[in-house]
Amino acid sequence: MKNLFFNPVKVFEGRGCVREYPWKQHGKRCLIICGGHSARLCGALDDVRTALADLSVAFSVFDKVEQNPTVETCFSAGCEARELGADFIIGIGGGSPLDAAKAAAYFASNPHLTVETLYDGECKKAPLPVIAIPTTAGTGSEVTQYSVLTCRQIENKKTLKDTSLFPVAALLDAEYTVTLPQSVTNATAVDALCHAVEGYLSKGATPVSDALAEKAIYLMGRGLSALCEGRLDGLLREKLLCGSMLAGQVISVTGTCFVHSFGYPFTYFEGLSHGQANACFLPDFVRLSASVAESRVNRIYRLCGVRNNEEFRALIERAVPCNHRFDRDSVMKYSRIGAGGGSVNKGLYEPTPDDVYNMYKKYII
Repeated sequence: MKNLFFNPVKVFEGRGCVREYPWKQHGKRCLIICGGHSARLCGALDDVRTALADLSVAFSVFDKVEQNPTVETCFSAGCEARELGADFIIGIGGGSPLDAAKAAAYFASNPHLTVETLYDGECKKAPLPVIAIPTTAGTGSEVTQYSVLTCRQIENKKTLKDTSLFPVAALLDAEYTVTLPQSVTNATAVDALCHAVEGYLSKGATPVSDALAEKAIYLMGRGLSALCEGRLDGLLREKLLCGSMLAGQVISVTGTCFVHSFGYPFTYFEGLSHGQANACFLPDFVRLSASVAESRVNRIYRLCGVRNNEEFRALIERAVPCNHRFDRDSVMKYSRIGAGGGSVNKGLYEPTPDDVYNMYKKYII
């Protein structure tokens, strides 16, 4: 028996949804988790504070989440939530704060857990409820059961996965994306497109995830074209945020494929954003997948408004230039780490060692 779809997140959308949300249903105290800058700049943090204060919900703010959150940071946030006696957690931001909020919720309700044992499956209690407020149209973390964290011990990212990590609610207000730089808007859109495309070309795809993926590919692919042409308005922001959420629902079923595994070392060692790193490998992922899923790949091209892989690659590189170059020894190290990723062989096409080498060698100085 195959599980076609499971996603328990209640999704709310629209301007002002944060202030309208019935926060008090989750308890009397909460911890707000965010980064140090963007949640304030976009206005989301102020809206949450106002809404909570109006309902007499006590709160504290943990604003120390890095761009690629570490397990240690999430442990600290979880300890703070527990000391506060928080009934729930609010995550505000891109994928980093949202993923950190999920892991912190785990730590908060399981005081026996340590940085070293988080991935050992020893959680005895469900994590605190998490309400996710995305401020980028990219990761879809607001509707997934994943928390992707930086693990210094393995010099890479590692995914915490559990159905209890699904947020209880996601609040989507496209106004919070207005303050993003154009480069970030483009990179996060590519990341969301990766989720939809990887899910569509995954062994784990189902008819439901396919339907979601096709809509997400259309929204993100056409959205990237509009971004490259400078046509960014409120309606496009809403479409991108919706497309990102749909793509998140896709990977909540399928997981990701080798695009993500290969991109993680570029993020960990070289500081590329998630979208920048994924852009380096997405066109090749689609090209290689055509040998085993030609009709699906052609459908991807049509949905994105391009005719072939050359035009698809041009779209991606116009939105997020892939002109990164690193020394040979480093790239070879990254290729070994990437090839050992857990999602490498989850796609319909499984890359060979030659494929891996050829994809990475383009980034050697």
